[in-house]
Order: sequence, then structure tokens, then C-alpha cells
Amino acid sequence: MATKRRGLRRYGTLILPIVGAMLAIFGALWVGIIFPSIDKMPADYERTLYFDGTFSVVNPATMSMDSFPVEQTLAQEAVGTEGGALLIHEVRTVVNAATGDDISAIYGDESTLAIDAHSLEFMSEVDERGRWGQFGPPRPLGVGDSFTLWHPGAQQALTANYVSKENFRGLGVLVFEIDESAIPIGTDPQSGMELYLSPKVTLWIEPSSGTVVNQTSETVTSIDMMGTMVPVQIASVQYAEETIVDLMGTAGSARTMLLWFRTLLPWITIGVGAVLVITSVAIVAVTRVRLREVRV
Repeated sequence: MATKRRGLRRYGTLILPIVGAMLAIFGALWVGIIFPSIDKMPADYERTLYFDGTFSVVNPATMSMDSFPVEQTLAQEAVGTEGGALLIHEVRTVVNAATGDDISAIYGDESTLAIDAHSLEFMSEVDERGRWGQFGPPRPLGVGDSFTLWHPGAQQALTANYVSKENFRGLGVLVFEIDESAIPIGTDPQSGMELYLSPKVTLWIEPSSGTVVNQTSETVTSIDMMGTMVPVQIASVQYAEETIVDLMGTAGSARTMLLWFRTLLPWITIGVGAVLVITSVAIVAVTRVRLREVRV
């Protein structure tokens, strides 16, 4: 009987370090290789974002600004892959909220974006417009970070700088801001004058998932009249309430999932593995001491 127990103990001291080492190795592989490979935008990605706000456009007859409320819809859908990039078909429609007229022919847009599904960076060599920078914020984000985000009006990537850390509707977020002035964007087709864009975009971002839970934007288009910038269009828009509510839910779920699968579970696995290895070493050491005592 004693011999059988000793055999079981020896078997246990052999198995424990093996299992512990396997758990620790798996945890390390999960953190370094496995999770990063699956942490990406899904191939069936589909999202619709709604905005509301105001457009102000110069009236040539009165040379004053006429303002009207607008509603924007940005529909995005993954449509395939090409050259390692995820292709996303994007359609922006704009409606005059006062009249119900669809003014997308003037202010809308439609194109197919090519992005890296892992980093969310544009793949300019594949993208039909050669876009660069980020399609969405990188993740995770930290205090003091910055990143370049593609701005369709400026037709270039602009730097979003860290502003502050806030609590947005009970969710911890980081606030980033794009604030640029007088970016040349070509000439006015009617007057032939040079056009300049001055965008200011504020983003409230859940840092773990990179989800933008709120966004406001004011974009001023101006012409240079003898050294003086004269606004000809001002677009002020922000996420509609239904989009904020939807993205708050997305951010909360993503944050919880990432907390468990990116941080807690792998490190718990590594920790358990380390404990098993240390325990087996301790058991062997104690057993050897006892054997020496018995022999003495």
C-alpha cells in the first residue's frame, strides 16, 4: 500500500510540472500570438452611423450665410478582401431635414475602402483612393497618445491629439481632437478661387476597444480673398442620439470581452501554470528532505 502511494506521489510530481509548463506556455502564446491573430474587424462587418447638425452655405445673391438642418447617414459594409485588405463599401447620404430633400448629389459620397482588419490602417496600395492613416482609432489607447485619422474633406490623414480623460455617461473615455486650419483643397469651380478647409473634430473614445462613442465635427470651408479667409460653407454635425446609445452598448460589451480574453484569462492561465510548477518543485524538495531524515 505504501509503495502504491509513493508511486502516485511520484506520478503527481511528474505530471504537475508538465501541466504547469503547458498552461504557462499556452498563456504566453495566447497573449503574444493567438489573440492578436483573432483580434480583428470581422469579415461580415456592417454598421450604420447617424448624424444630425447644421449646414451653412453662402448665398451669392445676398453674400450672407443661409443655414438649414441636416441628417446624415453613413452606411458601411464589408464586401470582401483584396491583397490582404478588408474591403468596406461606404455610402454617405445627406438630407435637408427642413425640406426632406436628398442633397447627397452635392454633399454625399460613395466609395470602397481598403483597410488592415487588425490595425484598422488604410492599405493605400489597395485602396481605390490611395487613403492612408487610420480608418478608426487604434487599440488600446492610452493617456497622451496620438494617431492619424483619415479625413475625407481634407483628403488626407490628420493627427488626433489627446485632450483629456473623462467620464461619458458612466463610461471612462479618452477625448481626442483634430484641430487644423487652412488646408488647401483645390479651387472653387465657379469662381476659380483657392479653397481652404479648417476642420475641428472631437472624439470620445473607449480606450480598450477603440470605440468612438461620441463625435462632434465643425468644418469650415473658406476662400482666400486678398489674404483674408472668407467662409463659404460651415458644416457642424455630431452623432445622433440613437448612434451614441448603440455605440455605448458596443463599447461596454467589447471592453468586457477584451478585459477577459486579452488580459485576465491568459494571465490567470500563466499564473496557475507557474503555481503548479513551483508546487511540484516544492514537493520534490520536501520529499528529498524527508528521505534524508529517514535514512539518518
